[in-house]
Amino acid sequence: MSTAPAAPHLVDYKVAARRHLVDASRLLHAGRGANAGQLFGFAVECGLKALLVATGEPRDPDGGVARSSAYRKHMPQLGTLIFGVTTLPDGRMSSSFQAQMPSLAALHDWHVDHRYWHDSAMPLASVPHWELAALEVDAMLDQATADGVL
Repeated sequence: MSTAPAAPHLVDYKVAARRHLVDASRLLHAGRGANAGQLFGFAVECGLKALLVATGEPRDPDGGVARSSAYRKHMPQLGTLIFGVTTLPDGRMSSSFQAQMPSLAALHDWHVDHRYWHDSAMPLASVPHWELAALEVDAMLDQATADGVL
């Protein structure tokens, strides 16, 4: 009698980060900076959460960061929590990963609630900085994969 393979997690932060980055880039080049900016922020957030769960942060059954976790936050609070207040669950790797993403602080003015805002109220001048942060997170995901962390 064989055991059925475990069902895959619904949440895949690395895949989501890459999807948001690709769509954000397309939107930015189509002149849709407000939505592009929103997706760049989500790409960063998902990339950081991919790193969190890969380094030992507990997950919910769906694969997402556990509801009880202090890390179940949006940017910019998530970035501050990981690299400002505490560290990754595997703290010895924290500074190495942080060094690969020097532009994370650029998301200080990104907010999940921007999705509700009028375009004229968005900090659109920050979108190129958010894009750079998302690209750095994407490169970090590649390095973490190559290093066997992800």
